[in-house]
Amino acid sequence: MLTRAVSRPTRGPRVPIATATTLALLAWAPVQAQQPSNDDSLQPPDLQAASAPQPKLEQVVVTANRRVEKLEDVPASISVLGEETLQRNNVRELVDIVNLSPALSISVGTQVGTNSINMRGIGTTSNNLGIEGDVAVLVDDIPYSQAQQAFKDASDVARVEVLKGPQSTLFGKSSIAGAVLMTTKPIGSGPMRTRVSLYRTSDHEYRASAALSGRLSDDVGLRLYASKTNFPGMLHNLTNDTMQNGSGGRSFLAKLQWRVTSDLDLMIAPHFDHSLSTGNTAAIIAIDPGVGYLYNKKYTALSNTVVLRGIHIGPWNREIRNDSPTGLESTDRGVGVRANYPFPDGSPLAGHTLTSITSVDNNLSNDFRDNDNIDLISTYYQVDASGKPSGIADPPMLNGTTSSKTSTQEFRLTSPDGGAFRYLIGAWASRNTIYRTYYRGNPFVKETNFTNYLTDSGVLNHAVYANTNWDFAPRHSVSAGLRLNRETNNYSFHTIDSLSSSAPTNVHTGEYYYVAPQHKETAVTGKLGYSFHVTPDVMAYGTASTGNKGVAYDMTSGANNPNVFAHLPLAAEKAVSLEAGLKANLWHNRATFNAAVFQTRFRDYQTSATERFSDGSQASVLYSIPSIQTRGFEADATVLATRALLLNANLAFTRATIRSWDQGACYTGATDCTIPNRLVPGAFLRDASGGSMPNSPKWKLSMGAEYTLPPAAWLPYPVAVNAQWRTQSAVRGAISQDPTLDRPGYGILDLGAHVSDAKGRYKLSVGVRNVLDKHYAVGNVGSFLNFKQTSGPDIKSYGWQPARDAFRYTSIRLDMTF
Repeated sequence: MLTRAVSRPTRGPRVPIATATTLALLAWAPVQAQQPSNDDSLQPPDLQAASAPQPKLEQVVVTANRRVEKLEDVPASISVLGEETLQRNNVRELVDIVNLSPALSISVGTQVGTNSINMRGIGTTSNNLGIEGDVAVLVDDIPYSQAQQAFKDASDVARVEVLKGPQSTLFGKSSIAGAVLMTTKPIGSGPMRTRVSLYRTSDHEYRASAALSGRLSDDVGLRLYASKTNFPGMLHNLTNDTMQNGSGGRSFLAKLQWRVTSDLDLMIAPHFDHSLSTGNTAAIIAIDPGVGYLYNKKYTALSNTVVLRGIHIGPWNREIRNDSPTGLESTDRGVGVRANYPFPDGSPLAGHTLTSITSVDNNLSNDFRDNDNIDLISTYYQVDASGKPSGIADPPMLNGTTSSKTSTQEFRLTSPDGGAFRYLIGAWASRNTIYRTYYRGNPFVKETNFTNYLTDSGVLNHAVYANTNWDFAPRHSVSAGLRLNRETNNYSFHTIDSLSSSAPTNVHTGEYYYVAPQHKETAVTGKLGYSFHVTPDVMAYGTASTGNKGVAYDMTSGANNPNVFAHLPLAAEKAVSLEAGLKANLWHNRATFNAAVFQTRFRDYQTSATERFSDGSQASVLYSIPSIQTRGFEADATVLATRALLLNANLAFTRATIRSWDQGACYTGATDCTIPNRLVPGAFLRDASGGSMPNSPKWKLSMGAEYTLPPAAWLPYPVAVNAQWRTQSAVRGAISQDPTLDRPGYGILDLGAHVSDAKGRYKLSVGVRNVLDKHYAVGNVGSFLNFKQTSGPDIKSYGWQPARDAFRYTSIRLDMTF
């Protein structure tokens, strides 16, 4: 992360930060306290840095405690990505944020809707929508109800804060491993101005956005933002000459700010997003020698030479053959309303601010997949018990529709920023309902695992919380927080029909309807911290915190089996975390250094896997891992080496492991499957205790530099050049510990440059991503397709899912303000 160099006073004793300024930085400020916009595209450039005799780093503020504070005053490990960093690195999606924050990683599932966010190596490893994410994502204080909502364009974002470790006390139960806070750009403080941004890459990605922002009157401000983006994809589908594993969408956001009275400010912010992601398809990279056949070796049309015709198999293959689309299409619409009431002077609560935040959000998504990964009609070649082909010429497809509706209401009373004792108390209520329909396979071909069902769940949450900070001595402070959460769950599942691949031919499960008893549960989470200011610019701290994530219900196709319901709901997941750290401003505020050590233990970690029951049936079921743990070390530093040279480095060393799990999956090739399966007498599993959590690199490093060249005769404007290097170690590919799914480490170098005119009206940026053209995967696929020979062992093939920047590409961007 690179931080813009500006001049500011050296850090002294704590000074109050006005509540109005706090709200302004959160982009919801009352008009009388509106600060100049930090949207550099809508404001003239800051020329003070060029003339200041003592250049210094820009002060970084965070909202981890629901009030704006200087980063060095908050006893927690937090990474902040400012607007310039986001713009310099062309951040569009969550994966771009992950690339800049070593504490974050992503687990890529078979479908985009099952991707998950990991913090310090911990995230949801299940493809079940009934399990909440472990990392919460909030935009302007409003949380996403489902993790899949985060995998879209991050529109009009001004700042991103990555809060590490359990954040349940202030941000709710879905932040048991951490939280990502996004703040959108504020309304401009002057007349209406327009910004247009255009972006294009050599591999055909484009982005276009426009923002109109400013004051309509002394009492009314408005910001409008619209964008359209598209990236065709990383894989070439030879069957229809299209690209796959791409993404894009269109967004519209608005903010209307109205000073109703001198003491009441109102902000209304509607939004609309439509996104289409065509992942997560894999391409074949290796296959055993020989010729084999899929499904039925009597029919040569399904030999591997025909199935893979035209595909140049190799380690970095990007060619596929699919006859059905794969992806996730999602539409999200909603509105947030925030009211701020600063209590007037003379009242008993003078200096306090009462904030009300109301939100309503509707999300409709459809996930679909080519279920056999080939472009031949495989169902036609399935055979019944007599050995005759099915005669069905329909491609096996997967389609699932999810409709979620979320409403929230929060009230917060915030004390003045000044003084030795500061506090915040709040009340929270939310209602979230999810309706899921799912259709997979063909009802007449059991090998397609035909399933047709609908399910719904409802969660009602009520919570009260408080957070305090007390400077009880000149250099000593304590912080404490507590949250009481009451959750009520409703759940039902309706199997319309299903045909298991293990069932006798055409013997259907039939219709089944299950309504779970209403479940109610109360949880208490808290945090306690101590900080010591060694000097006014150096602070050491220690914290302890707890987290709690609610119970889980099965909302996948595996729940068509009555055996599943006996294990529901899955117990709530809990966490206990310890952290110690150091924060310092050095060299007269020309350098910052932050470091932390941590350990977090999770109990009853929620995940899922396919199980076979004692009656011979099988289903994907939820289950808990008794204990997992993450611990490690994090450090980041920023140095303004000279007026023109800015350096930064971020490092995370993480060991995320399974502490106790004697019912681990028995993957193909495992030789230690000796633990009796508790669900299936006579079957065995393996003890996976001591194993690694998936998609959790042991170490991850990011380093960057920016150098501003002085104006020259050939170019009268300053030119800035930048470089960013990120690298990470190998990762375990699956929680089953299957070594064939492990992925090697990699290192990626990006270069860029930008130039702008003296008035800040135009800015031209160019870049080269993955300069060294180092290829790497976000997901590996073992046993991609298995071909049966007429005699001998099966012929196995393997696949990979390349990352967005797994191949070198160039970019150009133009920002215009008028």
